[in-house]
Amino acid sequence: MGGAEAPLISPPCLAGQQGWRDLRGAQSPVQHGDPPGQKTAPHTCQDCQIFLKNIPAIYGMWLVTLLLLYSLQEVHSEDVGSTRLYFVNASLQRVTYSSSVGVSLPCPAGGTPSAILRWYLATGDDIYDVPHIRHVHANGTLQLYPFSPSAYNSYIHDNDYFCTAENQAGKIRSPNIRIKAVFREPYTVRVADQRSMRGNVAVFKCLIPVAVQEYVSVVSWERDTVSIVPGNRFSLTSFGALYISDVQKEDALSTYRCITRHKYSGETRQSNGVRLSVMDPNESSPTILDSFQAGEVNAGQSIELPCTAGGYPTPTVRWLKDGRPLPSDARWTRRLTGLTISDLRQEDSGSYACEVTNSFGSKEVSGLLHVIDPLRVTLSPKNLKTGISSTLFFTCTVEGSPEYTISWYSNTEPIVPDQHISIQGQHNDTLQITAAQKFHSGAYQCFASRKGHTAQDFSIILLEDGTPRIVSSFSERVVNPGEPFSLMCGAKGAPPPSITWTLDDEAVVRDSTYKPASTRCRTA
Repeated sequence: MGGAEAPLISPPCLAGQQGWRDLRGAQSPVQHGDPPGQKTAPHTCQDCQIFLKNIPAIYGMWLVTLLLLYSLQEVHSEDVGSTRLYFVNASLQRVTYSSSVGVSLPCPAGGTPSAILRWYLATGDDIYDVPHIRHVHANGTLQLYPFSPSAYNSYIHDNDYFCTAENQAGKIRSPNIRIKAVFREPYTVRVADQRSMRGNVAVFKCLIPVAVQEYVSVVSWERDTVSIVPGNRFSLTSFGALYISDVQKEDALSTYRCITRHKYSGETRQSNGVRLSVMDPNESSPTILDSFQAGEVNAGQSIELPCTAGGYPTPTVRWLKDGRPLPSDARWTRRLTGLTISDLRQEDSGSYACEVTNSFGSKEVSGLLHVIDPLRVTLSPKNLKTGISSTLFFTCTVEGSPEYTISWYSNTEPIVPDQHISIQGQHNDTLQITAAQKFHSGAYQCFASRKGHTAQDFSIILLEDGTPRIVSSFSERVVNPGEPFSLMCGAKGAPPPSITWTLDDEAVVRDSTYKPASTRCRTA
């Protein structure tokens, strides 16, 4: 991108009466009377039609002086041309796969024209091919092949990676992506026998080993080998528990078991069969059968806070938020299994308590709920084109969680403050570049991170040697006295130059005789 040209300033023109015959040759940079639809130069202003009346012939030399305006110009994509960088999936930050299947991961970044795509470890080390284990394809796809447990290497199969895209615009990098292989390993799920009084609630839980809890979930429950359909007295919670309400004597005649499935291998497991012991009601204080703890959930999702109790008389349930009864809200639904909150918002954060009470006593379970908004980052200005020695400011605006850290990158390299670059602001959210040099051109990225979640935005900077230069001008002309004429001039520079006109080294003053059409024209 270092060779990109400065913007063309649309040719201002000076107009007067034309009466002398046009003696310009075919090689003149600016043709008078161009064919319809043909422009004299890219990005021209509209033709000037300003006339002088009844003046004698004027002899002299017209000289165009370019004055550089020291200002920044925010540019649109067409100013940079067709060169750009982009992200296909900037939110991708975790990939878990089965070791027996493998995974293919396209680079989340790209560019136009085609960018060079490369993968690295989070440490910055280059990715190298390992035959039959890891390979980076020519199109930038990272492939990890199926492997046996004996071939496991945490450096390859459980590590942080990132991908970069590079072209003339600069070089950008994705957030770190955690890539983790999961083995097919034996595990057993089990259920414990339960006791309940007639008319109370019975709760069965499917116990999954901690080592595989992240990948194994309950998909169904069976009663005497027949799959249980939720409804009537049977309920399934989002955590995989089975609730039987209004327990009856005949419920003790059946055998219950849970069915689980591994998220990545697809394997299913069936638990042991268990029974329910049903007792006659006996006066007793409440006993908590299922409860919740502290949790952190993203805004917009739903959550279920389980809470149910046994006892006789049957306990009543009351929910509190921050010590007060729950306000009326259609998003909060009280169920037999507990409290369900849908479309979570940040204001739903707080301390929730479930009180169960009967005439023989009460019990309470509580927990903190923290609702967080996903991080969103905006870097401004988005694209910038200016001249060398300019001063640049970038602002990184972060929305979402108030707890985050900011880091800056230039062409994928961490920015280290020096004599030209400083990082400012309470959250390091402002980047300043003073006396910018050509090597400061490229892609700048702002990353905001919080507890393993990262968001970013980037800006492309083009710094040019903005020395003004004339790219199209007029040649010698002869006109008759009293007839109008016009002269045109086009120039380039960064920032865009303004144009002044002189006649025999004297500045042309706009009046009824000389009418400069423009001293600075907007680029198209």
